[in-house]
Amino acid sequence: MKILIAEDLPSLREHAQKLVERLFAERGQKIDSIVCAGNGLEAVRLATTEKFDLILMDIAMPELNGIKAASEIWAANPGTKILFWSQYQHEAYIRELGKIVPDEAIHGYVLKTENDEKVIEAITSIVFFDLPYIAPAVEAVKARLKDRSSAVTDLEYETLLDIAAGLTDKAISKKEHISYRGAQNRLSMLLSKLLKGEDGYLKETAGIEIYNPRARLIFEALKRGLVTQEDLNSHGQGVDDWLFSEIGYEVEDKV
Repeated sequence: MKILIAEDLPSLREHAQKLVERLFAERGQKIDSIVCAGNGLEAVRLATTEKFDLILMDIAMPELNGIKAASEIWAANPGTKILFWSQYQHEAYIRELGKIVPDEAIHGYVLKTENDEKVIEAITSIVFFDLPYIAPAVEAVKARLKDRSSAVTDLEYETLLDIAAGLTDKAISKKEHISYRGAQNRLSMLLSKLLKGEDGYLKETAGIEIYNPRARLIFEALKRGLVTQEDLNSHGQGVDDWLFSEIGYEVEDKV
């Protein structure tokens, strides 16, 4: 058995290694090696040059996050078993993960907030029984993604990021090559799915508009993990590139 642990925090790498060693000792199984990676790029390099029986993969890592690293690993070796071990059950992560898991890959998702026994249960399920393991909190997010009344489509998600970048409806229609009414329809669907009519109810009850709907959309999206800082950074760069291609306006890097 060869195990790869991809985690950027040394203390958590050490803890994960001890859990793996404990599990295999209890089952009387031999571990040939446990290899560690401190970031996503290193994990990809190791996993595409060696064959591992399990990869324990953190998601929020420097250089390359765990989802993108897994995508590259599965592209090279679709049958690789990967257990995502994360602090977060962000909808953005689970949404992206649902797009990249190969049919032949046995994978899992366990939260760092769960106790050690749950982590051991997840590893046991994947390695020894060839069964996936998904934490209940993550299953709840997956169920929401399947609910048409609350699930955000890919096109609506793109528009949500445009709104987060501060674009007006007219700018969104131009950038996304849709009509002005089409941009407004996407905004209306986002308001319906994320706010559930809350803004209209409050306005009617209080007699004044309580929330700015666009700002509230971003608040709700961040609260439920629908967008991450990484998404915002990447999309913001895309908006800057679009502005430059359209009107020659170059956004200064103030960082």
